[in-house]
Amino acid sequence: MSIYEYNEEYVKRTLFEDGYGRGVADGEAKALVKNVEAAMQNFHVSLQEACAGLDITIEEYEKAKEAGDKKITLTK
Repeated sequence: MSIYEYNEEYVKRTLFEDGYGRGVADGEAKALVKNVEAAMQNFHVSLQEACAGLDITIEEYEKAKEAGDKKITLTK
């Protein structure tokens, strides 16, 4: 096998499957944060009450918020 041969399985796995998993996790984190913040605003409850109502911990919310706050910027 030459180093110039195209490895379709490797490309598919790294570009699509791995990226899809990261995208799903990112989407779930954003949805969790959005749900907690919407509950706090619409029902006029505290963070603790919103998390309890959504059956998550405050630590899970904070971890999701940190993950959503991280932005990846590509520079030349």
